[in-house]
Amino acid sequence: MSQSLTFYRVSEDVFNQLQNSVNKLNLNISSVTKNYATVQGTFMALEYILSKGQNPSTIETVNEVFNPTKSLGADNFDNMTPEEQMTFYENGGFLYYLNQETVFKFNELLASFTESDFHEKYSSKELNANFIYPEVWHDDNSPNQAYNERHILDDAAVIRSFFKDAATDEDYVFVLGG
Repeated sequence: MSQSLTFYRVSEDVFNQLQNSVNKLNLNISSVTKNYATVQGTFMALEYILSKGQNPSTIETVNEVFNPTKSLGADNFDNMTPEEQMTFYENGGFLYYLNQETVFKFNELLASFTESDFHEKYSSKELNANFIYPEVWHDDNSPNQAYNERHILDDAAVIRSFFKDAATDEDYVFVLGG
């Protein structure tokens, strides 16, 4: 089993309702989302490759997508005891999200990033040397192999389509996993 990251699209109306809801802990995320996309085992490599050689603003956007800092559910966190904070965190009380601006910027990056760009920036040796999970990257791109350039391109296509739809619909995106 490998690490995964799942992106969930929600409309602005649903986001605003959730933002004002007091009962976020009992949320069934799949009941309020339009669509989702999961990247299995490649999200750290995608983050690394999409950031490689970019300007600071673009790197910041990529980092925010793969390691979001904005969350719903943190409004009363500082007023909780350390034990309450731990329980809240362990029970999924935080819903990390990407706002519409971040979704739009990331969509623009993905739309401009070609297959040639991925090929140019992919290096199994470099990924492994930089401890990019799962640290077993290789150059065998046959269909029955994972953790290679083909695997990254496949997942990039999935998130490219997802973020294009999210940007078009001006959606917010929840990010779960890691």
